[in-house]
Amino acid sequence: MEEKMMEDQKPYEAMVKETTPAMDKQSFFSVIERLASNPDVDVEKIQRIMNMQEQLLNRTAKQAFNAAMVRAQQKMPVVGKDKKNEQTHSMYAGYETIIKACQPVYTKEGFSVTFYQGHGTSAFYQSRGISKAPLGKDEIRVMADIMHEDGHTKTVHVDIPVETTGPKGGVLMTKTHATGSGFAYGKSYLLRMIFNIPTGGDDDGNAAGGIQFITEEQISTILDFINAKNVDQAKFLKYMNAKTIELIPAADFKKAVASLRMAKGTAAT
Repeated sequence: MEEKMMEDQKPYEAMVKETTPAMDKQSFFSVIERLASNPDVDVEKIQRIMNMQEQLLNRTAKQAFNAAMVRAQQKMPVVGKDKKNEQTHSMYAGYETIIKACQPVYTKEGFSVTFYQGHGTSAFYQSRGISKAPLGKDEIRVMADIMHEDGHTKTVHVDIPVETTGPKGGVLMTKTHATGSGFAYGKSYLLRMIFNIPTGGDDDGNAAGGIQFITEEQISTILDFINAKNVDQAKFLKYMNAKTIELIPAADFKKAVASLRMAKGTAAT
C-alpha cells in the first residue's frame, strides 16, 4: 500500500520540479492544469506552488525594473531650462521639454509613466502617525505610476501647493490656472525625481505660485521637533503664518527650527 502511494506521488513530484522561475506563464499554467486533474494531488499544495511562483515572478519583475532603471538613468541627458517664472525671474525645465528629451530614453528601456490626481491624507504625515493633516484645499496631489514591460509597477506622488497670489499678496492667476500650473509642475518634478534627470539646478521656486517651500527633509526635521516636544501644531502653524507644515516658506525654515528649539510643550507665540 505504502509503495503504491509512493509510486502515485512520483508524477506529482516530477511536475513540481518543472515549476521553475524561468518557466513562462503558459507552461506554468499547463503544469498546474495537469496537477489539478490528478485526484491524488492536494489542492493546498497546488495553491502553495502558485503562491511561490507568483512571488518568484514578482521578484524577477522587480529585478528587471531595477536593472532597467539603472540603464535609463545612465543615459539621461541634461535638460535645459526653457521656462521663465515671471514672478521670481528664475528659469526651470518645462514638462514638454523633459518629455521630448527623456521619453525616448526611458521607453526604450521598457518604461511608461502615467500621471493622475490623487486625494486623501498626506502619506508623508501618515507614515509619522499624524492623521489630522489632510491634503489641503490649496494643494494638489500629483500621482505617477511607473510601469515596466516585465510587470512591475511603482507608484510615487508629490503634493504641490496651488497658490493664486504672489509674495506681496497680488493676484497671479485664477484657481483653475493655478491648479493646471501646479499639476504640470508636479509632473515635471516627478519625472526628474523618478529618472534622476539633471537640469543644472532647480531654481524655479514655484511654477505654481511664486514661493519656494521647505524640502521634505526639512519637513521631517520640523515634525521630529514637534513630536519630541509635544508641540501644539496648530499654534506653531499660526506663529509661522502657514496653513500646513509643507507650506512653510524655505526662507522661514531657520525661524521655525529656532522657535521649536525654545518650545516647552507649546510652540512659540
